[in-house]
Amino acid sequence: MKLLPQVSLLLGSPLAVNALAYDYIVIGGGTGGLTVANRLSQNSDKQVLVLEAGPNAENLQEVFVPGLIGAGQAFTTLNWAYPTVPQTNLNNRTLTINAGKALGGSTVINSMIFPRAEKEQYDAWGTLNNNDSSWTWNALLPYFRKSEIFTPPNEFQQANGATFDRNVHGFDEERGRVKSGFPNFFYQQWTLWRQTAMGLGFPASPDLGNGSPHAVGVAPASIDPANNTRCSAACAYYTDFADRPNFTVLTNATVIRILWAVQERESDITASGVEYIDANNETRVVNVSRGGEVIVSAGTIGTPKVLELSGVGNSSILQAAGVKPVLDLPSVGENFADHVHSWANAFTNLNITNDLLSLDPAFAEQQLNLWFENRTGLYSSASRSLGIAAPSNIFNQSEFKHILKESEEKLDYFATLLSNGNPLLARGIQAQHRLALDLYRSNKNLPLEMNLSPGYSGPTSFADRPARTYNTVHSVLYAPLSRGKTHISSSDPLMPPTIDPAYWTHPLDVAAQVGGIKLARKMLTTGPMSSVYEGEFEPGLDKVTDQDIENWLRSVVKSDTHEIGTMAMLPQELGGVVDTKLRIYGLKNVRVVDASIIPFPISAHLVSTFFHNSFRQT
Repeated sequence: MKLLPQVSLLLGSPLAVNALAYDYIVIGGGTGGLTVANRLSQNSDKQVLVLEAGPNAENLQEVFVPGLIGAGQAFTTLNWAYPTVPQTNLNNRTLTINAGKALGGSTVINSMIFPRAEKEQYDAWGTLNNNDSSWTWNALLPYFRKSEIFTPPNEFQQANGATFDRNVHGFDEERGRVKSGFPNFFYQQWTLWRQTAMGLGFPASPDLGNGSPHAVGVAPASIDPANNTRCSAACAYYTDFADRPNFTVLTNATVIRILWAVQERESDITASGVEYIDANNETRVVNVSRGGEVIVSAGTIGTPKVLELSGVGNSSILQAAGVKPVLDLPSVGENFADHVHSWANAFTNLNITNDLLSLDPAFAEQQLNLWFENRTGLYSSASRSLGIAAPSNIFNQSEFKHILKESEEKLDYFATLLSNGNPLLARGIQAQHRLALDLYRSNKNLPLEMNLSPGYSGPTSFADRPARTYNTVHSVLYAPLSRGKTHISSSDPLMPPTIDPAYWTHPLDVAAQVGGIKLARKMLTTGPMSSVYEGEFEPGLDKVTDQDIENWLRSVVKSDTHEIGTMAMLPQELGGVVDTKLRIYGLKNVRVVDASIIPFPISAHLVSTFFHNSFRQT
């Protein structure tokens, strides 16, 4: 493998890469892109090229030190930081959707939380695709296991609540690549919070990766427990393969568009190459060999952008942006779904929280030195104690029955509203909503993640909040029914797309998130967590009624940056963009391998799921 931050370094000439045709050109070197490219390059007869818009950032301490999540360049130069349009339902605020802009994609900047979702939610993917049994929990679990190298918890980690089920993990160091396990530091309040959650009706989880996450436990993390460092997609699928001769990686390479061969019939639309801007700001072209493929792995926002710039999408949108249509595929960029983040936080009498890393620079320096010396201290902490809440944890029965009945009565209305004039997609969204409501009724569509941060998290800046120690219960909407869209508005590849997630369009989303804040407050004030509680900071005790909470949430909620769905794996008659082999309808040799293909939201952080889904595509 050759990592080429400057294209001019390739064989001494910037034109050399253009002269070579590749069997596979992968657009995007993130979770899906690096996984599938590495796997394809195991065949030494095939030439594989990865085009990544960002740099290789593996040598930055804010990337490899677990406790430095979000520090340094993580949320600046290594982040696409996509702006949304003003959100009608969120006081017309413009939100930011983070996405990794580096080799390894979002696995370079994420929180490394590595659980899996509810079995029935994975099964829903197959149900939506004509009951395809290859997209179910049982079909996916072998790939979950094959792709990882899991380190079981040691005695110290078990004493702090870490558990595991050997039957749902992989341990094969020859076959697996993604390292996962548990950290070297645990905060006291994590144990208190889990005990509180269990007292409030959450079962104790034997393993948050077992497909039954309606429980509370310690989540595994995508770290290498042997040296307590982040294991990103670059760690798993690039670093150890740097010398593989048929695996070329170009960093700082921004794709302009896919190029198409001249064809006699529309059914013969075939990718012939990819045009991109190199690190020297010069335009280059790389060719696809005869019988080769282009694999687009630019993410839920980046992938539809690449397709639309290439002339594939809704013809009206393309023409308005100044792009000549090649294939009219109206659902490209539609069906956008995202998790939505909120919090309740409180002052605490505990002395050790991660607030100290901001309040006391000398302490922070001491802790960072401790990490470099022996991989201990606050910066060695990575995973979270978390629980996935079921409807029964959030709603009272009469309230729940009423909102389900109302949602069922308005299936047609919301399907039409959220499909933006696309009648086939309206059928697809209606099918998704019907499945979601059925799973809600059986207590299997798990609407919220609840997790505890041992410190402040929330909307108020460091300068504007009291200089104290906090505990925060995060409440994240995990089963949204709202659907949005992302589309280009210009033919300029350097212009961000216009993104409208349409957050909180569906009333069930609103009700669940309000219920999550009420549950978070209860968790902070119920024993044994109540023993470390010293008063609520946010939302604030003046927010008394559900309407008070809702009004506050509209002013503060943010993206949880788990967006999916914009190249949905659905049948064409339901507005799908790719089939169950992830091939784009109407194109002969273009596939999509990233979270944009996920047709139905899942109640989990996405990275574990998509590492494994990418693994199975080769």
